[in-house]
Amino acid sequence: MDATTIKGYIVNKNVPDFLIFTGPEWAVQKIYIDKIAEVMQLDLKYIESISDIYGSLRAKQFITNNSLYIVRDDKDIQTNEKLQSEISSGILGNNILILLLTTVDKRLKFYKQYKDTICEFDALKPAILKKYIQKEINLSDKNCDKLMEVCEYDYGRCLLEIDKIERYHQGHRLPADGYYDSVFEDLLKDGTIYQPPKDAIFDLVDAILDRKVNDSFNLLRQSYAVGEATMVMLSVLYNNTKAVLQVQSCQSNDISKSTGLTGWQIMNAKKHLNHYCNGELVHIMRLVRECEKGIKTGQYEDSTVMEYILVNVL
Repeated sequence: MDATTIKGYIVNKNVPDFLIFTGPEWAVQKIYIDKIAEVMQLDLKYIESISDIYGSLRAKQFITNNSLYIVRDDKDIQTNEKLQSEISSGILGNNILILLLTTVDKRLKFYKQYKDTICEFDALKPAILKKYIQKEINLSDKNCDKLMEVCEYDYGRCLLEIDKIERYHQGHRLPADGYYDSVFEDLLKDGTIYQPPKDAIFDLVDAILDRKVNDSFNLLRQSYAVGEATMVMLSVLYNNTKAVLQVQSCQSNDISKSTGLTGWQIMNAKKHLNHYCNGELVHIMRLVRECEKGIKTGQYEDSTVMEYILVNVL
């Protein structure tokens, strides 16, 4: 089952009394939960376990407000076959129960019985996510794309960051229009809006070969933050430096034939020409080989050699 099926239930005001929501997009799940409560005219109640309401459901009270119950990762529902049978037999009455599952254990009998009841909310496609965001806040296309990127295309995280922007905007009593972009950019710059570390190893090597000191050290920290291995960084740095040296020193009109490099390697190398003389490029390569050997023999600490290279190169 997908969200389109749930939307059909809501439009027809015919929502099943038991549903299971799973998937990463908790914020979209919340939208559907709120809409079900509104359309079906149910009180929305979050409970810790089905046992919290089991007694009242069995009592079949005549005077009661019907409710939409939300429970997360309730193991009792998943393992208690008697309870499952009672749910299937209509114990919920005019109430609706939605079970939120962080993960679905497909080994359980529960999954086989209720697989058609499970609705998985996958991550939104970027174009759809962008429309959701632009309904919430007036950001430029550029900054909207950046917000999605730093939130790793997670709508829930986007909403949390949008809340920061709104609170800052209101707290400083800024005009209604034209300031959201500047607030977003300021909060991004000062770290209030979190930017997760990314796989920065190739950006790191590019920065080193372009002799960008601050970028090199910042990207080195990001590389370590995502667990990049020092030996991998050394290998990429050596190979890319060698390619730049080959292209920069080549006197032939046919660089590919003379160097053995592919067109792609040549194009990438050309981006970094003339930041170092040929002798400096040779020095970088020798330094990398020295560090690789030093790590293997225990002469150098794995955790410090990249800083050592940056200091000696930049």
